[in-house]
Amino acid sequence: MIPEIGHFAFIVGTFLSILILGMPLLNRYSLYRWQMQKTCVAMMLGCTVIAVLSLAISFLTNDFSVAYVANNSNSSLAWPYKIAALWGGHEGSFLFWAAGITLALACIAFKQHLEPAFQRLVVTILAGVNAGFNLVILLTSNPFARLLPDVPAEGRDLNPLLQDIGLILHPPLIFLGYIGFTVLFAGAVAALWQRRYSADLTQWLRHWTLLTWIVLTGGNAFGSWWAYHELGWGGWWFWDPVENASFIPWLVATALLHLLYLNRRHKALAASSLILCILGYTLALIGTFLVRSGVIDSVHAFASDPSRGIAILSLLLSTVGPALLIIAWRGTPDSQPAPLAGRSGMTLFGALLTLVAAFAVLLGTCYPILFKMLDLGAISVGPPYFNSLFVPITCLCALLAAIALLRGSGWLIPTLVVVASTIATAAILVAWPTDKWMWVSAGAFTALALLITLVVRLIQAPHLLSQPRQVGMWLAHFGLVIAMLGATAVSNYEQNAMVRMGPGTGRIVADHTVVYEATETVNGRGFIATQARIRVEDDAGVKTATLLPQRRTYMDDMTELTESALLRQPLGDLYLSMGPELEQGEYLMRISYKPGINGLWLSAALMMLGGLLCLWPRRKGQ
Repeated sequence: MIPEIGHFAFIVGTFLSILILGMPLLNRYSLYRWQMQKTCVAMMLGCTVIAVLSLAISFLTNDFSVAYVANNSNSSLAWPYKIAALWGGHEGSFLFWAAGITLALACIAFKQHLEPAFQRLVVTILAGVNAGFNLVILLTSNPFARLLPDVPAEGRDLNPLLQDIGLILHPPLIFLGYIGFTVLFAGAVAALWQRRYSADLTQWLRHWTLLTWIVLTGGNAFGSWWAYHELGWGGWWFWDPVENASFIPWLVATALLHLLYLNRRHKALAASSLILCILGYTLALIGTFLVRSGVIDSVHAFASDPSRGIAILSLLLSTVGPALLIIAWRGTPDSQPAPLAGRSGMTLFGALLTLVAAFAVLLGTCYPILFKMLDLGAISVGPPYFNSLFVPITCLCALLAAIALLRGSGWLIPTLVVVASTIATAAILVAWPTDKWMWVSAGAFTALALLITLVVRLIQAPHLLSQPRQVGMWLAHFGLVIAMLGATAVSNYEQNAMVRMGPGTGRIVADHTVVYEATETVNGRGFIATQARIRVEDDAGVKTATLLPQRRTYMDDMTELTESALLRQPLGDLYLSMGPELEQGEYLMRISYKPGINGLWLSAALMMLGGLLCLWPRRKGQ
């Protein structure tokens, strides 16, 4: 009965969203109409809450008559993962997205101090988008569908790869970012329809863009960390199409933040900012289509149903198409010419380069699909393509940021920054030589130049520490420095060994002595694991840790997975993963030392903290 209640509530919520969309055509008295719309929004939010709670209860009570529950849960699954399974599959994740749009719609409808005409138009547009999402769910991805009368006695269980804290953190953050871009899309379309662009609109767009950027930063970082410690490969970024699908909107959000900064300072780039809002939403839906339509093969993919892909494309065309028609019909708001000189010019150029990077990643992701659709055969676009484009663009953006910060400092300080960065980079190459000296020197030089200029900026203007927004901007760019240094270190100085190991054998990797002590059998929930007991010693022979990598066999479908073991240290991780058995008592072991890897997670935390500080209310007169 509970699933039927949720299903009925969701249908009512869908009807209410259509009613809110059509209400401006039903009543000419705007104040009365607006009160009716707000009432419908409140009712729609209540229906959505009932629908989500109904599905959550179905998971917690092991109602395997619900197909989505049966395919993604099990009676012995821990309750946090039962909750996380709500968004662990295609149907639930789309419901999460639609519910988030409804919540954002309610927040905007009952928000005080918004310009009334803009507020009503945004609510109407968001209701239309929400109706589209709800119809896609009801027609192609119903999470409340039953398996009656053939109800299984037990569920298929959640994919073992998903039974991780990464499932609790990564997908919700990514979808919250997509929800943020949906709100920005509605705001941009409303502004384009009104052909008005004010300082208040800039502030509203900046607020939602910051929220979107913060959660996408966290979502991408948690996804990278999840893949790093869970998949057993030891990689932190593979340029997988599904990774790219969430990374491209992050790049667009980064560019949009800088354009809104320029708009606030110079009253310029209004049309470009609005178009980027629409572009971010479009790319989020395109990424969703790639993940769920079956056109790509990925370990991260949600689904492979072409009918769902067609539904998502229909949603894309029915929402973005009218936005493009509005641009063609009503044009774009007027604004001042774009700044091309000084610090603002550097910021604009950096934003444009970020967009170039986004489209380069999009091209590399979609090119194999287009190649196959044109019946030209199969082609693979891998890390060499992405690295050859993205790394130079990132270095150039960091250099532009450093130059912008040093504008107005005369010639002495920039000269000292260049000299100091050059000497530090040369010292790195001498102390830790590598055959990839060009990439190391480029990454280290630009990162160190930006770091030194950030420090100089604080020395020159210590009063900035009393301004939370300025501190936030400083932290975000400092996070970029840490990310570049960490990525440069782990990409060029990682040490790997693939060795045959059994009890009594050992190997030295990066001043760590790894000794295989024993093989054990571990019985877990739904799996049997072969576990290696590994002793780790430092270069003085002192034991520092015991690591327990596992090779798990899940009993429901006999899937074999590797559970890696990590010795976390501030400057780098020792990473162990256990491969298949080669001979009696001997296993293939991957041993890796990853210098600077923790800088990647630290950089994301700094960026998110910086973004939160940038949300600090502005003082009057600033």
